[in-house]
Formats: sequence, C-alpha cells, structure tokens
Amino acid sequence: MTPEESRDFTARLEQAAILLLELEIYRKPDDLARRFGLPKPVVRYWWRHTDEKTRPVDQSQLSPREVKVIRKATQTLEGWEKIKRYRPPCGAKLPGGKRCKRSVAIRPPEAWGMGALATRCRLHGGLSKRLIKKLNNDDEVM
Repeated sequence: MTPEESRDFTARLEQAAILLLELEIYRKPDDLARRFGLPKPVVRYWWRHTDEKTRPVDQSQLSPREVKVIRKATQTLEGWEKIKRYRPPCGAKLPGGKRCKRSVAIRPPEAWGMGALATRCRLHGGLSKRLIKKLNNDDEVM
C-alpha cells in the first residue's frame, strides 16, 4: 500500500467515524473505537477536531438515502482490520530474490496523519537492503 493510498484509507475511516458519531449511532468515540477495533486515541483526536455537534436521529423514520449513508459508513469502518491476514503484504525484496509476505505494520496513533498503515512490515521498515561489506586489502599491500 502506497503512502497516498494509506492516507486516503485513513481519511475515509475518519469521515465514516465522524458521521456515525454526529448522527448519534454511537454516543462516545470510545464506543465506536471499541466496536470497530480502532485505536481509542485516534478516534478521540478525530472527534476533538470537529465541532462535536450531534443531531439525534430517529432510526425508525430514516429515509432510504440516510439508511444507505449509515450502512456505507459502517461498512467502511468494518473494512478496517487489525487482523494481519487482511492487511496488504510488505513486498520488500529479500536476499534470495523473493518478496516479503508479512503484513504491513499499523502506525502508532500519533503518526496517523501520514496514514494508518505503513508501507513495510516491522522487520523491514523501509530498510530492506542488506549492508554490503567490502574487504579492504589495500592496507596489507603497502
């Protein structure tokens, strides 16, 4: 996943979370974070940076369009998975010529401005190439 894709993905998560909080589908950011497995500090941060205005919605009298919007936001948040097998592979080039199959890492909550998912797994972290050591026999020749 490229950094741009990760940022877009995180922006979609943020919009969906804010929508569900504004419509009072979930009363508190912690409830929403717990339900979808998102980091609590991230959801609190998103909510703090809005006007924090809610509008109560009578769920028995929603229009079909509003129901569709709520369902789409819920599906977006359900698409977020902390589970490793649902995240994209790292793809770092290994010494044998193969690609790394590990899942990309989730960034810490402070770094979610760059996107929720990193580009590499914890092992590679962007430094997938080995350091090549050269033998210097020039000193012995003198």
